[in-house]
Amino acid sequence: MSYTTFYLCLTFALGYIFFGVESYVPVGRVGQSSILIGNKIYYFGGITDVGVSNDAFYLDLSQSFNIVNPPWTQMPNIPFGSSWASVALDNSNNADIYLFGGMMFDVTTQKDSFKSFVYKFNVNSLSWNIPNVGGTAPSRRIEMKAVSDNSGKIYIFGGASNSLVGAPTRTFPNDMITFNIAGPLWSINTAVNGLATYSATLLSNGIIVYVGGLSPFNGNNNVIRMADISQILLFDTNSLTWSMNVCIDIN
Repeated sequence: MSYTTFYLCLTFALGYIFFGVESYVPVGRVGQSSILIGNKIYYFGGITDVGVSNDAFYLDLSQSFNIVNPPWTQMPNIPFGSSWASVALDNSNNADIYLFGGMMFDVTTQKDSFKSFVYKFNVNSLSWNIPNVGGTAPSRRIEMKAVSDNSGKIYIFGGASNSLVGAPTRTFPNDMITFNIAGPLWSINTAVNGLATYSATLLSNGIIVYVGGLSPFNGNNNVIRMADISQILLFDTNSLTWSMNVCIDIN
């Protein structure tokens, strides 16, 4: 072996060991969960053409790149296939990501393999574990959004339950789940009418803004309606109260 060949092989080997090889290309999917931490967007699971996926990967936005070939980086797989779940960050350390609910399937059999409503992933150690949480765990659900504040609480509103998460019939839970990271501890309170597939945004004043989504029509879980986009649902995390604002056309 020539010196040049040896040098190239050594350089490649050291680069792989210390820096990794960003050659991972995720396949197309729907129903994945994602979260932005610093300059990286982390993605978890989703449904691909072969079923529910346990993929976990991130996209580094710290440098410009060609959108034809994004610099995806693969991480250790989720312990199960995950889809229609929700993720939220522990804002105190910017390292612990909590994954809540959703479909939890064995990736080989593509059958339900539920063990816990919540899993924790640390972006530094790249490790998964099931937190030991006090209180009564929430019922299983999909299509909800988790929102974390700076006081160590994560809020999860409503969602939908159906056969994909072991429910005998389709329902829209009308509850607000609070996950206290410090405990950790569950608490569940009655909310307004159930809602799923909405957007949730936490404002600086502690109010969560819910827009859009799907809900049962006149309480009938078998008939679904789209929420009126002009009716903005608000939850005040300080007073734990609900209200609604109606948007009007300023023109």
